Amino acid sequence: MKKIITLFIILSVTLNTFSQGYFYKNSVIDYDASTLLFSTENIKGTARFTSMSGAFGALGGDLSAVEVNSAGLAVFNNSEATITLGNNSIDTNSNFFNTVTNSSDDNFNVSQAGSVLVFEYDSDIWNKFALGINFTVLNDFSNNYITNGVSSITNFNEDPFLNFDSNDTNDIFFENVVSQKFITNTSGSNDKITFSIAGQYNAKTYFGFSINSYSLDYGQQVISLESSNDGNSNTLQTTLDQRLFVYGNGISFGFGVISKPIQNLRVGLAYQTPTWHNLTEEFSDDLKIYSNTNDNDSNYFESHDSFFEYQIRTPSRLTGSLAYIFNKAGLISLDYTLKDYSNSKLKSNSDFSDENNNLENLKNTSELRIGGEYRYKHVSFRAGYHTEENPMKSITNNTDGYSFGLGFKFSNTTKLDFSYDHTTSQNVYNFYNFEAPEVPVNLNISSDINTINDRITATLTIGL
Repeated sequence: MKKIITLFIILSVTLNTFSQGYFYKNSVIDYDASTLLFSTENIKGTARFTSMSGAFGALGGDLSAVEVNSAGLAVFNNSEATITLGNNSIDTNSNFFNTVTNSSDDNFNVSQAGSVLVFEYDSDIWNKFALGINFTVLNDFSNNYITNGVSSITNFNEDPFLNFDSNDTNDIFFENVVSQKFITNTSGSNDKITFSIAGQYNAKTYFGFSINSYSLDYGQQVISLESSNDGNSNTLQTTLDQRLFVYGNGISFGFGVISKPIQNLRVGLAYQTPTWHNLTEEFSDDLKIYSNTNDNDSNYFESHDSFFEYQIRTPSRLTGSLAYIFNKAGLISLDYTLKDYSNSKLKSNSDFSDENNNLENLKNTSELRIGGEYRYKHVSFRAGYHTEENPMKSITNNTDGYSFGLGFKFSNTTKLDFSYDHTTSQNVYNFYNFEAPEVPVNLNISSDINTINDRITATLTIGL
C-alpha cells in the first residue's frame, strides 16, 4: 500500500473513531516530486568538465563528456584513467510563512572514476575505436536543514482521548498554533555507470553509443514538531517522525555524433533515451501526542510501516553542441539541451493517476551550458556558466551557476585539474499537504526552499 494511503489510516488503528478528528498527510517527498528529483542530473564529473560547466557535447576527449555525447570517447588519442574527489558545501534557506531559517551542510566523496582504451585501426574509413567505462555521482542527496514558522493551520486539532470518549461536553479543540518546526535529513545518491563504444570515421566524424546503468539510493527523514492550544490554557504537543527509503536500479541508452565541417569547428548532436527505474520504497513513521488539559496529562503513541514497489520513467534528453578550437591556444564551447518532463510517468499496481496528471502538466525545459579554456604552456585556465529552467510552472526562477578552474599538465601521461562550481536553485516543498474540508482551498501552506551549492573538485589523470 502506498505511503499516502497509509498515513490516513494510522490514527484509526487504535481507536475506531480516531480518524474523525485527525487529519494529516506525509511530510516526506511525494511520488511526483520524487520523479522530478530522480530525473535531475547535476553537472558532476571530472574537474575539467565541471570547470567549464559541462559544455562538452561537441568537444569530447574527457570521460565526463561521454555523459553528454558518447561520440566524444573517440576523440581520445591515448588510453587513460581518471579519478575525481569532490566536496559539497550546501546552504539552505527555508521560508515558511515569512520565517526564514538558514542551515548548512557539507559532504565529501569520490564523484567520478573511469578509464578509456583507444585502439588505432588501419583503414581508409575507420581510423580508431575506443571503449570506455565511467562512474559518476549524478546527484548527491545528502543535506540537512530546518524549517520554522507558524502556518495558522494545525496538523492535529483535537484531544486524542477526551474528544473520542462518550462525553461530548468535554471536547477540546486546539486551534491556536504556537509553533511548527520541521527537521529534514536526506541522504543517498543517484550513481551512474556508463559503458561506451565510439569510433572515428573518415577523420572528420565521430560516432558513439552508450549503455547507462543507474543505482539509486534515497533516504529522507522529516521530524514535524508542533505546539498548539485552545485559548483556555489547554495545550497539545505533537511529534511526527517519518522515514522514507527508496532504492533500485535503472537503465538508459545514449547515441551521439560529432562532426568537423571545418578544421577548427566542432558540431555535436546527442540523444539520451528516458531512464527506466525499478524502485522499492520502505516507509515508516512514529506519532507521539502529549496533551495537558485541565491539569490532566495524556500521552498517545502510534507507529506504522509500509513496503511498496513501483516504476518511474524520467525524461529523455536531446543536446545540440557547438565548439570552436583556437588551435593550441584554447577553445569555447556551447551545449543546448531540451527535456520533455511531461513524458515522465509513474507505474505500479496502485493508482498513480493523480500523480501522472501532475507530471503531464509539467513544462518542457531547456538548459544552456557555456564553457571556455585558455592554455598557457602547461597550464590551462577554464570558466563556464550554466542555466536550466525549472519544470514546475509555479517556479519562474532557473537553476543558475558559474564555474572556473585550473589544469596542470606534468607530462604526456599525467595531469591534475581543479574546479569550483557555484549553483543556486529554488523549490517549493509542502510539509503540510492537507486533504480535509477544514482547510481553505486557497491557502498556500508550502515552504520556499532556496539552495546554494558550492563544490570543489580535483581530478588526477594517468595515461595507460
